[in-house]
Formats: sequence, structure tokens, C-alpha cells
Amino acid sequence: MPSRVSAIRLESLPAAPFYAGFVILGMATVLLGPILPMLSGRWALTDLQAGSLFATQFTASTFGAVLASHFRRGCLVFGYAAVAAGLAALAMGNYEVALPALALLGVGLGSSTTATNLLFGTERPEQRGAMLTRVNLFWAIGAVSCPPFISAAVGPGTLRLLLLTLSLCALGVFAALAFFIRRTSGAAAETRKRPDERLSPPIFILFSLLLFLYVGGETCVSGWITTYIHRFDSLSAERSSLYVSIFWISIVLGRVLTPPLVRRASEFVVLIAGVLIALIGISFLLFPHRAAASFVSVVLAGMGCGPIFPLAVARLLARIGYSRHVGWIFAICSSGGAVLPWVMGLYSAHSGSLRAAFLVPFAAMGAVLLLALIERALPAVRSEAGAVLP
Repeated sequence: MPSRVSAIRLESLPAAPFYAGFVILGMATVLLGPILPMLSGRWALTDLQAGSLFATQFTASTFGAVLASHFRRGCLVFGYAAVAAGLAALAMGNYEVALPALALLGVGLGSSTTATNLLFGTERPEQRGAMLTRVNLFWAIGAVSCPPFISAAVGPGTLRLLLLTLSLCALGVFAALAFFIRRTSGAAAETRKRPDERLSPPIFILFSLLLFLYVGGETCVSGWITTYIHRFDSLSAERSSLYVSIFWISIVLGRVLTPPLVRRASEFVVLIAGVLIALIGISFLLFPHRAAASFVSVVLAGMGCGPIFPLAVARLLARIGYSRHVGWIFAICSSGGAVLPWVMGLYSAHSGSLRAAFLVPFAAMGAVLLLALIERALPAVRSEAGAVLP
């Protein structure tokens, strides 16, 4: 019966709004970093005020992730409405308006991203790995495309137009999802009869740590690679900044390759291969080398990171099903993007070497490998479709 209900729901919800929505969410998630210099200049922000913008968005996103685990369908629609409203307010406001605008944006990002991952990860258990990889591929495409768009929007009026355009796009996704979900309300009522599955403390701790460390390690590389290349490879700031795009493009490529790979090997094998490739890429950054080696390192690290998050989430959802506590895991994992890059900067300041500080993401990925192997050793479970966890 669950598989029949799931088929009704996903056949009635076309994939296009989800994919388009995740492109918008990817752009909105990384938006603040590229536009911060323009906002700081326009509003004469201090570093403390600028930092409060990030803190506001992150805290609200954590709340949105928890909310989505309890009200999945509602948050799927509400999230895009909140993103649209937050982007519009950010386009039209000043610093005082920016704080509530980013809070609204953060809640929308956390709730819609989590709700979509839960939907794609639970409604078709036999395809969860490929489906999660595919939808997160579109998120990565949005993250890659955001900096070039921001670079083109150098004037205040152009930036405002870009933010309002993104807001209208998010509103369009909101309208599409609201329309299609209303048509499937009968299937939703049947789905709500499924019992809330228990989330054991060991599984909660293991996956919270694994995803926290992965997100933190990925953010360390994307956040510090420009400074690393500029400092050690003697490239200009403009050319060094291209390495962030190279890293994200490599993640996109890794996610493009993941679905065909999981048809030929198990999700676990592809997951472990991704972690090992990411470890190899990061390890090259720990030693002196030529500029060409940095390019290879970033490409390897990005391609290795590509399949890790969606396949790890797939294994998590295979074990916990419809547990409402999963939102806390998503909230914890997103905090890794704030904590580990800060730890890396602290390590660099104390050691006097940014190169040595790349031990932080290397150690994080090493711990992800260990936790993935531990998870594999735990007793197998049967998914909703009746298949043993691969």
C-alpha cells in the first residue's frame, strides 16, 4: 500500500517545479556572500553588523529545518512563499529591514530544502538515492550560477532587479506547488496515517555527526580555497576566486555521474568512493605544489563531495523512514557550515599556516569515512519497499 500511495503522489506532482525551486534555493542560500560587499558599502556596515546578517539567516534556517520535519507538506509550500517575501524585502529595504528579511529567507530556505529532501527521500524508497542526488544537483547548479549573476549586478538598481526577479521566480514555484499539492490532498490524507517511526539515539548521533562533518568540510574548502590559491599560488584575487566556481562545478559533475553509478554499484560503494576521492583531493592541498596541482585538487575534492550528501541522506531516511525528529539532524548538519570554517581560521591563526589548516576538512572527511563504515556495520533494515538497505 505505501508504494501505491507514493506513486499517486509523485505522479501528481511533476518534477519541474521541484527542480526549478532547488535552483532558486541554491542561489538564495549562497546569495549573501557575493552581495555582502555591496550591502556593506551601501549601508556603511561594520564587520559586526555584517556578521549579524549571516547569523540571522543561519539561525532562522535551523528553525525552518526543524519545522519541516513536523509539517512537511505545509512547509514545502510555505518555504517558497517565505523565500519570495524575504528576497523582496531585502531588495527594497535597509539594514534594519535586512535582518527580518534574512530571517524570513532563512526560515524559507530551511523549511523548503528539508521538506523537499524528505519528500524525495521517502516517497519512492527503491529510488531514493538517485532522486535525492538529482534534486540536489539542481541546488548545486543554483549555487554555481549565483556568483556570476551577482558579478553582473554591480549597480544598486541592477542588484535590486535581480533580487526581485528571484523573488518572483520563488513565488512562481510557490504557486505551482500549492496548485499541484491541493490536487493530491486525498493521497496526503492517506499518507498521514503512516505511523511516526522511532529514531534511535545511536542513529541520531551517528548521522548528525556524519552530516555535520561533511557540510563543515565542504564549506571549509569552498570558503577558504580562494585565499589559499591567492596566497600560495600567487594568482590575482580575481583569478583565485574562480576556484570556488571550479569546486562547485565539480560537485555538479559528481552529482550528474552519481545516478548512473548507483545503477552499476551499490549506493554505499559510490558513497565511500566519493569520500575517498574527496580525501585525496584535500590531501594535495596540505603540501607545497604547483598551481596546476591545485586545480586538480579542487576538481577531485568537488567531484568526491558530489555524491556524499544525497547518498548519506538516502541511507539516513532508509533507516528512520517518517520520523519527525529528522529535522533536528538537518538543523545540526547545517551548523557544520558555520562551525568548521571558523575552526579552520582559528587553526590557521594559531599555526601561522593556512596550508596546515586544511587538516580540518581533511580530518572531517576522514571522520565521515569512519562513520559511514560504522553505519554499514550496524544491523540492516528493510525499507518501505521491502528491500534490505544496501
